Amino acid sequence: MALVALIAWSNRSTSGEAGSSRKPPPTVGERGWEITSEGDFEERTVDTVGSRLRLRAATRGMRNELVKFLGLRRREEVRLPAGTRVSADLDWNRQANGSGLSAGLVLSPAVTSGNPLESADSLRVEYIGVPPGANARMVIAARKGGRERFHHTEGWPDAKREGRKIGLQRIEIVIEKGGAFRVLENGKDVYASGPDAISFDRAFVYLQMSTRSNYPPREVFFDNVVVVPGR
Repeated sequence: MALVALIAWSNRSTSGEAGSSRKPPPTVGERGWEITSEGDFEERTVDTVGSRLRLRAATRGMRNELVKFLGLRRREEVRLPAGTRVSADLDWNRQANGSGLSAGLVLSPAVTSGNPLESADSLRVEYIGVPPGANARMVIAARKGGRERFHHTEGWPDAKREGRKIGLQRIEIVIEKGGAFRVLENGKDVYASGPDAISFDRAFVYLQMSTRSNYPPREVFFDNVVVVPGR
C-alpha cells in the first residue's frame, strides 16, 4: 500500500559554497495549502515554523457574538475508500488559558475559504479548551445533509467536565465500509461509529482553530499530515 504524505519538508540547508545563505522555509501556499478564515480578528497569522504549520489568533476588542475560525485547506481532494487513514500531529502548545479555544482536523467535500463546518457534510475531530485553565476535551462530530451529530464528547456535559491535560496529540481518522469511521488518539482507538455516519467518499483536508472574542494571542501547531490511501 502506498503512503502519501501531504507534507514532506525538512530543515536541511542548501548545498553550495561557504557563506551561502540558508533557504527560507516554504510558505503555506508553496506547501500546497490555502488559508481559510471567518470572523474578525485583532491579529491572525498562518505560517510555517520549521516543519510545522502555525495558526495564531488574537481577538481582543472583537465582536462578542461571533466565533472566529482560522485554518488551512489542502488543495488536492482526497478519495476516501474504506481503509483510508488521514492523520496529523496537533500541538496544543501548553495553553495557559484554553477557554474558548478549539483546534483540530476536519474532512469535508466542500471547498471553502471560510469555515468548513458550515458546509452540509463534514467530519471533525477537535480539542476544545475547558475553562478556566489549560485542560481540554476531545469532540468528534459529523454533519450529514446539514444535520450535526456529536459522536464523542468524553462524557461532557454529564461527566468529566474538568477535561484533561493534552500536549502533542496524534489524531487519526480511519474510513470504514458503509460510511463508518474510527478515530485514534496517539495510536489508541478512541471511537468507532456505526454505518452511515458520513455520506461523502471524497473530501478536502482542513486544519482549523477557532476562538471566541477578547483573548490575547494564542497559537497551535500542526505537523506530519499524512493520508494513507485505502483500497
